[in-house]
Amino acid sequence: MILLIILLIPFVTGFLLLLFRNASTLKSVALVAALANLLITLSLFFAASASNYSIDWIDFLGTKFALGYDGISLIMLLLTNLLFPFIILAGFKREQQQVSVLYALILFTQSALIGVFLAQNAFLFYVFWELALIPIYFILLLWGGEGRRAITFKFFIYTLTGSLFLLFGIIYLYHLTPGVHTTDFSAFNQLKIPVQSQIWLFWILFVAFAIKMPLFPFHTWQPSTYTMAPTQGVMILAGVMTKMGVYGALRFLFPVVPQGVLYWQNTVIVLSLIGVIYASVIAFRQTDLKKLIAFSSMAHISLIVAAMFVLNYYALQGLLIQALSHGVTIVALFYMVSLIEERTGTLDLSLMGGIKLKAPNMAILLLLVVLGSIALPLTAGFVGEFLMITGLFEQSIWFAVFGGMTMILGAIYMLYAYQRVMLGELKAGYETVTDVHTLDYLILVPLILLIFGIGIYPQPVFNIVEAAVSAMQKLLIPVSDVVTTLAH
Repeated sequence: MILLIILLIPFVTGFLLLLFRNASTLKSVALVAALANLLITLSLFFAASASNYSIDWIDFLGTKFALGYDGISLIMLLLTNLLFPFIILAGFKREQQQVSVLYALILFTQSALIGVFLAQNAFLFYVFWELALIPIYFILLLWGGEGRRAITFKFFIYTLTGSLFLLFGIIYLYHLTPGVHTTDFSAFNQLKIPVQSQIWLFWILFVAFAIKMPLFPFHTWQPSTYTMAPTQGVMILAGVMTKMGVYGALRFLFPVVPQGVLYWQNTVIVLSLIGVIYASVIAFRQTDLKKLIAFSSMAHISLIVAAMFVLNYYALQGLLIQALSHGVTIVALFYMVSLIEERTGTLDLSLMGGIKLKAPNMAILLLLVVLGSIALPLTAGFVGEFLMITGLFEQSIWFAVFGGMTMILGAIYMLYAYQRVMLGELKAGYETVTDVHTLDYLILVPLILLIFGIGIYPQPVFNIVEAAVSAMQKLLIPVSDVVTTLAH
């Protein structure tokens, strides 16, 4: 029952917000709901046993409304409910249009994301997958920046195409289930699909998740969408929605098409590492700060995907820690971008400089977040990337070399951007720039403490991730069997 409560709190609160008109009250109600969900989620870590919820839903499809979780789900659920209070806070003290609709859509998005991570059958997963697209589409369309109509339409077409691929894959798997057909993940996981079918079915499923992450070469919707998106919208997209793709790949590919995974393993790793280098080089060439951060996010997600397909303990452990780290860090980075734009009126790096002279505390906070982004030792990013690169090294030294370029190139373009924004002489017109306010500290300080807290003392997170890694190893049992068979 507790899982249903976690799902319904943002959903019901979203509908209630549509009845309010006072902006400050609306935002406070949304924040209270998000904090309540976070506290309930944290209680799951101390529960004596796992909680599940299931009722009959669509009998003729063999589909139940079933919610549950394992270690992977719990990590993603924690990330979602950890970040949404900060995403909601980011709109406090800022003038916004149609506040009731905006915060209702934000909470609807949170509820749909929770549903994705808790769904225990493929049809319910697909329903929540689609429901997550609808509110973020309207957030981008109604509150986005210049060119939002064309960019949002492109985003919609890309994600809809990926959803159609996923739907086709689910229907195909549904008809393969023996006896009374069902969409339960447990039934999908037990299917013995011929090798030749797995080889093409892998791409039917993988494309849907690759678009959502996004992974090279399915990424072209991302830079313009991130740049155009309002602050809260891009925080949702980069912080949480990218993890939908990672989670979907883990949930569908490894247990259902293990031989397809093995067949295309090196291809996906190479594509991912190309994405690391490509995104990092393009990031360095950007003059728009927000677009630079967008390509930075793509580089980090690409490394996560490469680690996912290495299929060893270090890489699997590292990618889950990095999923947490990336979510926290990218939300902090995009919030800092919004502060800089508010105070300077631009995101053009060529027009910035010397802002630390007027906003020294902002310069310190941004530097701390940047250090987390470039995976400096004693930050959460370092823990995750070190483990992922170690896992890549076990597969191939060259995979490790190109994967490690994330840290090197990331340090180059992030520190270069920091220098252009904060250091040097104060550019004309910035004499009235103000420093961070109390609200900014409330958002940034906890995020920074998480970045460094996990990096300095990661053991509590290892204890949480251990359950997730064990769950992932269970998913990889079919892959291990295939490896053993091929070896003989």
